[in-house]
Amino acid sequence: MTRFTEEALRAFLDNQGGISRFWQPAADIHETGDALVIRLEVAGTTTETLSVMLSGDGRHLTVSGSRGEGSSEEKLLCHQLEIYFGPFERTFEVPEDFIANRDGITATLKNGFLTIRLPERKSTPLPTRTIPIEME
Repeated sequence: MTRFTEEALRAFLDNQGGISRFWQPAADIHETGDALVIRLEVAGTTTETLSVMLSGDGRHLTVSGSRGEGSSEEKLLCHQLEIYFGPFERTFEVPEDFIANRDGITATLKNGFLTIRLPERKSTPLPTRTIPIEME
């Protein structure tokens, strides 16, 4: 059993992308009457270590960042380790029928939560236009 545990830990640590795939902040997504709201639990991050990007087609919102351990204290013996550190990246699919107003998107970091609001772009019907017909 010890050998199995050691091999699993070694494989995890040897995989350079392992931490970024393993540590993903928890997220809630909901709609209000006028926006799509994504809220992530990112305690230990700062605005300097976070990035929020909306794809060109408006279908995918990607949040990436890094959480540092913040302590240089030497750990001689660990009894329990449940908090993950290092880089992360999450991509959320925007619902097909939702069109975001790109100019109104906001991201706020408060009390360890990153809240991203994508306001919905309201489509206003265009007036009817009569096209003149030319004779040649």
